[in-house]
Amino acid sequence: MLPEPLHSVIIGSLLGDACLERNGRWWRLRIDHKEEAFAYVEWKYQKLQPIAAAPPRRVVVWDRRVGRSYKHARLDTRSIPELSWYAERFYPQGQKQIPEDIASLLTTTLALAVWYMDDGHRRLDCRALRLNTQAFPRQDVARLVAVLKDNFAIEGRVHRVVDDQWVIYIPASQAQRFCDQIRHHIPPVMEYKLL
Repeated sequence: MLPEPLHSVIIGSLLGDACLERNGRWWRLRIDHKEEAFAYVEWKYQKLQPIAAAPPRRVVVWDRRVGRSYKHARLDTRSIPELSWYAERFYPQGQKQIPEDIASLLTTTLALAVWYMDDGHRRLDCRALRLNTQAFPRQDVARLVAVLKDNFAIEGRVHRVVDDQWVIYIPASQAQRFCDQIRHHIPPVMEYKLL
């Protein structure tokens, strides 16, 4: 396990858009966001600089599903043995999943803030929030809802969006408390996500 703030940024990023990739003998963390989020990726770089391979860069990514190229902001860490600890928890069978011990990993408001900046947004029709967790099965999403309650006193709900895809809904009654807990971590470029 890496020291703070590295640990919290990694946990929040893995719950969000980042992935771990085996690169030679060890693992690296890859952070990949749309190009418009370049300033946010630079903010992550400042937090992860001790293990970053290089500053963030702009890349063109081909999406074969839609047959189109997209511009991305990308940041890679160095391949280091310490990231194996995270891979064992998030990739035990080679595919990303929510660790069984997520309650002991998602414990800081910095990790919560990074997760929300990666995968959360304000609802436009009300004062509620949503965390996009569609890539995870319902039982993993329910585990995350329990962690929000136990570790941060936030009452969230599991909502189905389509078929077997689930998101975390944070109702208006809880949304301000959620935002107030993470606000001091949010860089100006991401303040639009807050209430």
